Amino acid sequence: MSSITPWLSMWVRPRETIRWVVQTNPRYGVFWLSGIYVLQFLFFFLNFWSFGLSFHRYAVLIPSLVLAPALGVIWVWFYGWILLFTARWFGGKAPPSHVRAALAWSRLPMSISLILWAFLLLIQPDEVFVQHGPGSLALFLHMGIFFLEIWTFVLFVQAIREVQHFGLFKSLANIFTSGIIYSIIIFSIMLITRFLSISFSSTSKSFF
Repeated sequence: MSSITPWLSMWVRPRETIRWVVQTNPRYGVFWLSGIYVLQFLFFFLNFWSFGLSFHRYAVLIPSLVLAPALGVIWVWFYGWILLFTARWFGGKAPPSHVRAALAWSRLPMSISLILWAFLLLIQPDEVFVQHGPGSLALFLHMGIFFLEIWTFVLFVQAIREVQHFGLFKSLANIFTSGIIYSIIIFSIMLITRFLSISFSSTSKSFF
């Protein structure tokens, strides 16, 4: 237990790894994993809404790199609070720091997607933030992300089971109820952001 390497063991021994993290230091790795997860999400969001058609790639890439750490902190606290709130419905009593650790560490597989985004940026820089652009490799990248998300979900379930001492069904119930609330809020933010970006782009073109 003392010789565990969480960055490797989390992939195949999530419950043992989370147990080690929360017993050693619940905040260990949470900042970096949250920032990385939010950064790859921002890239996906920018690609999905084809921001590259309205802005130069560096006009969205650089702000994403700058904002990701702060947004990562907001994300892990906000989603962690939703998980805590819904866990109480099922008898969960884990400390907030343990839930945030489970949330952040279960996202470890998504860090691999940054390598895929970097590859796409090098190979097709003009298409990286354009969904299904001509000859774009983004479709294959999204397929890769899909498989990473499946493994992330598996780790998420096991991590919540460990910190909340839930059975499988309670863990799934906690994740799904919190996920519904979280998804509604995030989707609303995405729509508002997209609307504002279109309005800003139209205003800029009219001005110049």
